[in-house]
Amino acid sequence: MDEDLLRNEIYKRLGIEVGSLSSESGNDWQRAKAEILDEFKAKEFKINSDLKSIDYLTIDKDKEEYKSVLGLNSLSVQDYKVLIAQRNDLTDNEILKLIEYGNKEVMINIARYQILSSQAITNMLLNSVYLTKKNLIERQTLLESHKEILLNEMSKYPDTYVNLIEKLN
Repeated sequence: MDEDLLRNEIYKRLGIEVGSLSSESGNDWQRAKAEILDEFKAKEFKINSDLKSIDYLTIDKDKEEYKSVLGLNSLSVQDYKVLIAQRNDLTDNEILKLIEYGNKEVMINIARYQILSSQAITNMLLNSVYLTKKNLIERQTLLESHKEILLNEMSKYPDTYVNLIEKLN
């Protein structure tokens, strides 16, 4: 939970105007803080347990559950993001959010199942693993600058990437 949001919620819970306390560390403050954090954790737990029964390949993108998985960066939603990366109806913004998440399995699926913009490919290049690079080379339209970056990265480990280097040349 964001510190500013937490602070505002504590003031709201105490029923006083924001900033009116001379010290934000008293017993009432700590009690209110603990209650709010417990409620927040319980809400997150409920959301996470509700998320388990959903098919993320077919769920409507307007549903709150779908939006929450895209917005969360916790390990508990990692498997759902791997599934979402396989969808055929993702927007560029959704793809960029998934790339930003940085999980290698998500990146592999994005490179395999999506048609990527130049920006998305650029964002993926430096943090990609072998299968991501392979899928980028085989399934995406790469610019010369992308190919140069890939060749530069792969030349550090030529034995590992010998087949991919040949495909790029």
